[in-house]
Amino acid sequence: MLITDHSLTARQHLLVSLCAGLAIMPHALHVPVPITLFLILLFVWRLAALRYPRFRPGRWLLVLATLGGVLLTFTQYHTLIGRDAGVGLLTVMMLLKILEVRRRQDLYVAVFISYFVIITHFLFDQSIPMALYLLSVMVCLTALLIEINRIRPSTTTSDPFIRTAIITLQAIPIAVILFVIFPRLSQPLWNLGIGSSGTTGLSDRVTPGQIAELIESPEIAFRVSFDREVPAAAQRYWRGLVIWDTDGHSWFNNEGQALERHIQLNTFGEHSYEVFLEAHQQRWLYALDLPVSNNQNFRLTQDLLLQSRKPVRQSLTYQVRSTTQQQNRVVLPGMLQRALELPGNVTHRQFDLVEQWRRSAETPREIVDLALAHFNTQPFVYTLKPPHYLDNPIDQFLFETQEGFCEHFATSFAQLMRIAGIPTRLVLGYQGGEYNELGGYFIIRQYDAHAWTEVWLEESGWLRIDPTAAVAPERIRFQLRNDFGAEGSPAMFQLDELGLVGSSLRRFAHMLDNANIQWRRWIIGYNREHQFSLMRNFGFDRLTPLQWSLIAIGLIAIPLLLVTLRLVLSGRNQPAPEILAYNRYCKKLARSGIRREAYEGPMDYAKRAIAQRPDLTAPISRITALYIKLRYGPNPDKTQIQKLIRQVKQFHPGRQKPG
Repeated sequence: MLITDHSLTARQHLLVSLCAGLAIMPHALHVPVPITLFLILLFVWRLAALRYPRFRPGRWLLVLATLGGVLLTFTQYHTLIGRDAGVGLLTVMMLLKILEVRRRQDLYVAVFISYFVIITHFLFDQSIPMALYLLSVMVCLTALLIEINRIRPSTTTSDPFIRTAIITLQAIPIAVILFVIFPRLSQPLWNLGIGSSGTTGLSDRVTPGQIAELIESPEIAFRVSFDREVPAAAQRYWRGLVIWDTDGHSWFNNEGQALERHIQLNTFGEHSYEVFLEAHQQRWLYALDLPVSNNQNFRLTQDLLLQSRKPVRQSLTYQVRSTTQQQNRVVLPGMLQRALELPGNVTHRQFDLVEQWRRSAETPREIVDLALAHFNTQPFVYTLKPPHYLDNPIDQFLFETQEGFCEHFATSFAQLMRIAGIPTRLVLGYQGGEYNELGGYFIIRQYDAHAWTEVWLEESGWLRIDPTAAVAPERIRFQLRNDFGAEGSPAMFQLDELGLVGSSLRRFAHMLDNANIQWRRWIIGYNREHQFSLMRNFGFDRLTPLQWSLIAIGLIAIPLLLVTLRLVLSGRNQPAPEILAYNRYCKKLARSGIRREAYEGPMDYAKRAIAQRPDLTAPISRITALYIKLRYGPNPDKTQIQKLIRQVKQFHPGRQKPG
């Protein structure tokens, strides 16, 4: 059995156990259930051992528990290396260390491991609530360190927390200076490409009804902040990917026919904006029509789409310039032919419908207009809950139910145009967005997912055509309401105001979202580009490396000097009030001829003084006993200190008269 160090009180044992539990708790969302249950078992075991000492584990039992924890971690991850396995093993080892805390040295080790566990949470969650939670745990750990290093216990529970706050405030200036000016890595320190979870959103394969499923999700897909002019709602089409091929049931991109050539446009964008993209596990990015990117990590495809070189597994911020006026006339070999290919399940009804338009139209543009008029005048219903089409989705939708969501209208329109000999492709992305007036940016959610088409006209190039707008033009101007209703019931739109309560709730949600995006922009996403931009604003980009180094050292030295000065001055502060009162008592006795020697303690001095002045026996005994109690006893009482001060003030020994 390990020998318990009785300098650690039961309260300190309990506090370090609770702090360790709080430090580990968020990892319960990341580790497998068996490891979570094992951690709970260890924590309950620790609490039971504190209450009933006979449950304290011996050395060999701790060894067996450690081997069991390692084996459990390996069976869950099949490795002990990597982020997930490493964090799982760390949490197990930390609670095992808490279980064996006996001495003050063990407590130090447990606290410092807890600090390290706090850092690992940022590998999974970098949000403001998580940062505030971990800060509170760190404050508790630091307060515990302060408490166990005191000579005497704190008089109040809040005292170690106040001291922790003072230490933190002293460290903040240095931390801010280092954060702002320290050379940045190409990406945040905790964003090392070791994986992250995120929403998926749109897929590169479209089946009727698939996009309609996203309408139930309020998850944020991305946010957009415009530098200057904001395009109208009818122009806010966020292109993500272009779909070319179809088998009559789904639309997809046949890898065997994919064009790998990438292009670079030399044009100036009329809209400059910043996109805050959430992780979606794909390579495509979102931008307005005709984007222009100068970022070396992105490329512009032959479809004029922005594409990342790697799947977006972490939140990503990028700058884009786009134009909504210039014509898209990019046509590479094979493009138009690919945009005319038809599946094998085209029916006679579809050919007959297109033939009617051909006989009435003289140009391809007139055929497009007739098709849009057909969707507008026929009893088509734009519904959030479309029927399930099994055999021939487009034919059933056009001639039987006429009930569908945006992908039904887009895919059927694209197929009809190809029958008419007009090259057409399907475009997936998002449309519109919710404006956050507090932050001045747009929030695009999953339920803003949209599908439309682009047709090739000789006079216009690739022209965006949204057949959904011909059926439900409100979709482009207003937000959808999640009133699904029965199958095939028309979609509802948010046309009116939300009312006082609804407006207040939305404003509060916008405030939280704005705080989150500013946190991500200036803290999580503070990279080399942000740093260089900030330095340019202050004119520091013209300084030489030597000048910049001297400024950085000076900025760090200033708060360090202030802290050092405070420590020096605090060393010269007056001692405790009971010591001051006793010193005044000693001076009064010295003036009466009884000087205290440097080697004399309070008791020896009192005995010698009483021997020389028996007439002062009572006051000397009272003052000495009260001082010893206050100076060397636990938790000095303020009322007793005031009592000592009064007794010293009333003590007037004078000089002893000669006998």
